[in-house]
Amino acid sequence: MSDNNPPSLIRRMREAIEVDLKRSIEWLDSEQYPELAHMISYHMGWKNQAHSRGKRLRPMLTLLSCAGVGANWEIALPAASAVELVHSFSLVHDDIQDQSETRRGRLTLWKLWGLAQALNTGDTIFTLARLATYRLVKVGNSYETTLDAQRILDHACLQLTQGQHLDLAYETKENVTISDYIRMIEGKTSALLSAASAIGAHIAGASDPVVEAYRSFGHNLGLAFQIEDDILGIWGKSNLTGKPAGDDLLRRKKTLPTLYGLEKSTTFSRLFLQENDDVDLLDMVAALDEVGAHQHARSLAQHHTDLALSALKEAAPMNPSGGELKRLSLLLLQRQT
Repeated sequence: MSDNNPPSLIRRMREAIEVDLKRSIEWLDSEQYPELAHMISYHMGWKNQAHSRGKRLRPMLTLLSCAGVGANWEIALPAASAVELVHSFSLVHDDIQDQSETRRGRLTLWKLWGLAQALNTGDTIFTLARLATYRLVKVGNSYETTLDAQRILDHACLQLTQGQHLDLAYETKENVTISDYIRMIEGKTSALLSAASAIGAHIAGASDPVVEAYRSFGHNLGLAFQIEDDILGIWGKSNLTGKPAGDDLLRRKKTLPTLYGLEKSTTFSRLFLQENDDVDLLDMVAALDEVGAHQHARSLAQHHTDLALSALKEAAPMNPSGGELKRLSLLLLQRQT
């Protein structure tokens, strides 16, 4: 089948990503470390239904950006795997830090194997991500391009951990502002999407302005994605999100809707800051709805989606990759709530 057929292209990319991800964990020596390999396979969704693998959005951005510049997307596969493995490592640690017992409708790694083994598994996945990047040389990329890709990804990892630091710090910090929140998600969520897009374009040999356009596309896409995730954390359906309904409210997470509610509603502030567990979840949601927190968050997500699409237009990716990048962006605002 030809890559001019978008469904065929996306299907081939997704299948190639899974194959390359599995190739990336061959360093592990699963015969010598079968339980560790099993834990990684479980977390990556290879031991369960396909939906437990997640969307593979980040590696898809890398491959589509590479193809959008006009190169053969297969030369970016090791980088796409590295991006996804970094994301996966961050989820393992995030579940521990948030004490989340489920993800995508399944028990989390730490809940099944304990904190110590889950932490070690997360560290293993991070190491495998770095080793994956070095395989770029084996598929025809120069050493300079490989090191540049690793540098972009390393910088994103630093931003990611800085954002996670802020997220944890905000749990006990008073007077967190919406500006503080934006700075946090720029690191926690946006940095890796930005890097995923920029790396794909860089591997394809794009000029600096084009790489920057792809970076801006991923940056704003990440902001829209996280804001949408915050909306789902309050108004989402548990059978679709894989988490209990209103989970962010129950855990008193400072997300965009809750920060807006704290700023605009004394009723919501009283309920949110109440320390006992007897607060009615529906009362908190009603207080947010009264001040338009849902719509405010939705509007800001749309704003960053528009900025992402504007940057994508500037990057001028070749079709069918350009059309698929736009389609992925629009899907972010169509997740079920």
